[in-house]
Amino acid sequence: MDESEIVVDVARGDTTLSREIVTSLRSIADATGDPAFAKLVEQVTSGELGVREVAGTEVFSSMLDRLVTPVFESLKETTFEDLVEERPDPQM
Repeated sequence: MDESEIVVDVARGDTTLSREIVTSLRSIADATGDPAFAKLVEQVTSGELGVREVAGTEVFSSMLDRLVTPVFESLKETTFEDLVEERPDPQM
């Protein structure tokens, strides 16, 4: 199937959104180096699985845990004031 023709279930027929979702899933698969997740992404692009189905898998859950846990850990010591100081000035 041509990449531009892929329409994933959660995009409700929007081919542009579908391409963005597939690109994001592939980027995550590349960044994590997880072959099991990469296989799920290929199943999405081939139409074997929907994104909703992927989101319900143990592979997806484990991958999210590995990516999100370090972010939460780094935020444990962050105060509200720290976050406000880092926010860009909208007037610039």
